[in-house]
Amino acid sequence: MKAELINEFYLLQQSRVANKYNEVLEEQVYAPLKHANHKMTTWISERGLMLMSLDVRLYNSMKHLRKKYLKF
Repeated sequence: MKAELINEFYLLQQSRVANKYNEVLEEQVYAPLKHANHKMTTWISERGLMLMSLDVRLYNSMKHLRKKYLKF
């Protein structure tokens, strides 16, 4: 009976170590990576939207200038 209790206690300690290791990994590795990934995807998305709006403005300006000056 005593050996079984000692074995259970040892297994309990081992499971706590694994949980603590997972918490440390989550806190120090995964969370900063998620944060950096979110910042990069947001930045790339905003830049892409800006470039698309510039492209639309350029196309509209070119269309206006073509109609005004290049009458074929």
